[in-house]
Amino acid sequence: MLTCFQGLMLDPVYWTVLAVSTIAAAVAFWTLKFQEFHGKIYYALTFLGMIWTLMMVGAEAATPAYACQMQQAQLAWLGHGMVPVAWSFFIFEYVGPSSRSRGWVSLLALIAVPLAAFGLAATNDWHHLIYTAETALQPGDDQITFEHGPGYFLVLAGLYCFVMATLIWLGRAFFRAKRAAWPLLTMLVVITLIPLGANAAYALLGFTVVGLDPTAFMFTLGIFAFSWLLVTNKTMDMPSVGQSTLFDTMSEPLILLDARRRVIRSNAAAKRSGLLSDPTLSHDLIAGIEAQMAQNGSAHITCNERLYEPRVQPIENPLAPAGPAIGWSVTFVDVTERIATTTALERALREADEANRAKDEFISVVSHELRTPLTSLKGGLALALSGKLGEIKGPLRSSLDIAHRNGVRLSRLVDNILLVQKLEVQALSLEWLPVDLPALLRESIEENRMYAHERGVRLDIGSVGQPAVVLGDAFAIRQVVDNLISNAVKFSNVGDTVEGTLTTNNGRVRVSIRDHGRGIPEGMEEKVFGRFGQLDDDGQKSTQGSGLGLHISRQLARQMAGDLFYESEVGVGSTFHVEFGIGAGAETTPQAAPSALQSTD
Repeated sequence: MLTCFQGLMLDPVYWTVLAVSTIAAAVAFWTLKFQEFHGKIYYALTFLGMIWTLMMVGAEAATPAYACQMQQAQLAWLGHGMVPVAWSFFIFEYVGPSSRSRGWVSLLALIAVPLAAFGLAATNDWHHLIYTAETALQPGDDQITFEHGPGYFLVLAGLYCFVMATLIWLGRAFFRAKRAAWPLLTMLVVITLIPLGANAAYALLGFTVVGLDPTAFMFTLGIFAFSWLLVTNKTMDMPSVGQSTLFDTMSEPLILLDARRRVIRSNAAAKRSGLLSDPTLSHDLIAGIEAQMAQNGSAHITCNERLYEPRVQPIENPLAPAGPAIGWSVTFVDVTERIATTTALERALREADEANRAKDEFISVVSHELRTPLTSLKGGLALALSGKLGEIKGPLRSSLDIAHRNGVRLSRLVDNILLVQKLEVQALSLEWLPVDLPALLRESIEENRMYAHERGVRLDIGSVGQPAVVLGDAFAIRQVVDNLISNAVKFSNVGDTVEGTLTTNNGRVRVSIRDHGRGIPEGMEEKVFGRFGQLDDDGQKSTQGSGLGLHISRQLARQMAGDLFYESEVGVGSTFHVEFGIGAGAETTPQAAPSALQSTD
């Protein structure tokens, strides 16, 4: 066998065939590597079969010996059997895809058909079914004159079945494909029919090319043409099809313009929108957009009572990116609902701000207006209770005492409401001065003893520890401590003790107020420190109060870089802690805590 291939490289015919085969292999590699399409494996097998056939036919044409020509003609049947089978499965997968191209059936056909055809040809000397005994190299001829037997036509009939199945599948594809795909399908039909016609002319009429079967040459031209079509035509290219589908199905109107600003393509949304029929946009889309935006004084244009935000993107020339644009894509984003929603939100925010300002003004005015009569009321009641206006006895004194306490309570409520308002609008101005916290704790304990005595509760100062100076507002800190003490007294039982302690650790100083009341259930922190938050006791309010004291205290503590938190156990009691950072290097004289507004809420 090897002797038949000796000297082929010196023959120009074989060089030509080898060059064509090399080009075919390069085309196949390029197409398979850089193009995405269905049926790649069968496309590769088609090329492989075609190249094998070309090499064998070329070797047959370049070999003068009869035995060598017959041998190469027999080897060519591997390609003859492979090409129509692989091509049919490629078409099934490419235009389908079809289940016929998958599984063991296709694998069996790809193996069995070429081997069966080759087997019949290789054993021809035993049966002469492929080539009859009259097949010979005639005197004066360079090529064998093949006389075909019944086996040849039987094999052709089997191969033609695959070709006819391919044509039927392509015919079905015409009926379901879009018109844009018809040129591609037509090319596939032509590529399938031309080799079939050439082979039929050879088998029935004896038509040859330089004395050889023209089928391989015709199919080679067809497959080259199809490869070029794969590269240039994007009908079946998955990324291109996907981009086209995305273009057509976009919800926003999308329009493509060429270099002369003419509309060359638009999606369905653009056609539905009426933008293309708008007289202000139809002549020159970009100029119309700019004119509308200039007229409206905004970045939006109007069409059919819809608001659009145009987004113009130049399309650069891939060969000269720095040069002028070769076109533009214009996307119209429908912002009608967004603008309406934004406008409604802005209006609602303005109304809310106005309502908040009105509320704040109302609270401020009412609170300030209440302060003057309350001050007069408290002063008058205190003067009457002092006895300077005469001795008051019996039920009248008791009533005046109750009125005085309620006046004090109401005054504190007004002050707390004003304070909450200032905290919310960040209008509270705090001083940052050294404050002697142990002294402040003692003062607060002493000034709350009378209130504790009235409730039957004992106040005690526990561990104070070393001296501690913090930087902050003395009035605000005193407000926090007074609130904690008064709340502890309020929630204590008669005969209980409320203890105040002071500890320092890691540059922090902590004031702790401990009571032995009923305690706070878990998960109640938000209610404890919330505005107007009060805990329930057996379905009833435990105490009377506004519920603002602890809320104010935490806000004040945090404004001074501190914090307020608690530990509690139901049935045992609660301990509230307020922490501040120790005033590093505070060398000035500590400020005595001024008389604070003591809240019992």
